[in-house]
Amino acid sequence: MNESLYDKLQSVAKLISNNFSTIDEPIDMKLQTAYFLRSKKVKEVHKDNKPELEQIADLYDPSLTNEQIEERLILLSDIDDPRAYRILEEFAQKSENRLHKWAVMAQQESKMLIEGSLLNERQIFVSTGLGGRGNLLRYFVGLVGHGIEEFEPYQQHIIQSEFETALRTNRSELEKVEFQGRYAALTMLIPLDVPFHDVLLRAVEECNQYGNFLEEDFLVTNVRMLSFDDMEEIVKNRQHESSGSGSEGFDSIFDDIDTSEE
Repeated sequence: MNESLYDKLQSVAKLISNNFSTIDEPIDMKLQTAYFLRSKKVKEVHKDNKPELEQIADLYDPSLTNEQIEERLILLSDIDDPRAYRILEEFAQKSENRLHKWAVMAQQESKMLIEGSLLNERQIFVSTGLGGRGNLLRYFVGLVGHGIEEFEPYQQHIIQSEFETALRTNRSELEKVEFQGRYAALTMLIPLDVPFHDVLLRAVEECNQYGNFLEEDFLVTNVRMLSFDDMEEIVKNRQHESSGSGSEGFDSIFDDIDTSEE
């Protein structure tokens, strides 16, 4: 299995230990990249003439365009004042349109700025498409049934039980499990320093003690959730490639991780 994702995470872990922040909800990496690029540009333009809080506090002015609101959100994130954070927090909670996730990004920047000032230390933000919680990163894991068309109820129970146990003993948490046909979709939270590949392999091995009903290979990503159709397509493509090359397995890792410092 390609371990580039784990290797990359371990390189980050050596630099930051557990002193990092993540965003709880999943945010598309393209939007995150667009936010960071825009944030850098806006802050550079206003570095010598930062607006006062009162000048940009109103995010509900009907005359403002979405682009102007986006800029105000960024400018608020650059004000070292808890009042600015509260404004961003309120807007992020109430906003139901496409600016919600933009506001969440700004709120995260504001939080890092204020915490860094209070603690007098640099704050680091670990950016992945699926986010995380505290010092835990969120992963999507796809399992495939071996020699079956559909998971039996007892097999579903075994998967949930064994993965819950394996994760719990490694300071991790199973958030959700869904089944469709021969596929199982799991979301989980795992600390940056835990060798998640080994943990997942052991969980699969434990499940297979009860009838060898899981493929040993699995899909794992920290970029986005995969649908059951996505999983089916990936597995079929990898099986087709394997049949042509003589290799076996359909492991697939989609990895994308970024770190930003304040």
